Amino acid sequence: MSEADEPIHEHLVDEAALRPGGRVLDLGCGTGPTLAVFSRRRPDARLLGLDHSAAGVAAARQLLADHPGGIGIEVSDLAGPLPLPDHDVDVVVSYNVLECLPDPAALLAETARVLRPGGRAALAHVDFDSLVIAGADRDLDRRICHAFTDDQQSWMEHVDGRIGRKLPGLVRNSPLRLGRVHPVVTDSTELTGHAARRIEGIRHALTAAAEEGRGSLDPAEIEEWHTAVRLAAAQGRFYLAETAVAVTAHAG
Repeated sequence: MSEADEPIHEHLVDEAALRPGGRVLDLGCGTGPTLAVFSRRRPDARLLGLDHSAAGVAAARQLLADHPGGIGIEVSDLAGPLPLPDHDVDVVVSYNVLECLPDPAALLAETARVLRPGGRAALAHVDFDSLVIAGADRDLDRRICHAFTDDQQSWMEHVDGRIGRKLPGLVRNSPLRLGRVHPVVTDSTELTGHAARRIEGIRHALTAAAEEGRGSLDPAEIEEWHTAVRLAAAQGRFYLAETAVAVTAHAG
């Protein structure tokens, strides 16, 4: 899940370069933050979105209900064939989806299939093993970050927290033609906004894993880390940075 205030959404729309009146498909659209940027910039575009979450799809439909160009947002299992005909869309975008799939190459092949010839894909994924957090003891912080990278949460079919760095290679070995590759860094010196949500997300995920007997951390260690991060923020020592690897590609 991604939030509306993440800069990656503006970035994906920039890279997509959607033509006037074009059709864009968001794979793993969630509640619609990337499509909302398209709506603002291209009110004549047809906005399509697929996501496994019925709640996310309902929220996206509500968010985009007044979009002038029309919408088509549906629940779909992205591990299987996409419910679209060949060469149906001008642009495909996707963020933080591929690590959740047991066969990410299959989704890239489907992306190439549904794009029109010369169509464009703008894809990005956070490399969670690149998380930088200043606040807690070095060794505990490393254990926390590595545990979060490897944790398969209950809603995930698969996990690969290092897939960001693998994304260029996956695209190069797909039917798509690899274009631009570059990092998008999100950072903060304050425990607010996205940074606060990431810290709380890590705490929640690892606590759930510990309670379910998964992972190598116990709840006391997780709370020790969380307390240290909050103390660092109060003392002006907090910093968080995460890197998404962004790729632009084209259909043959």
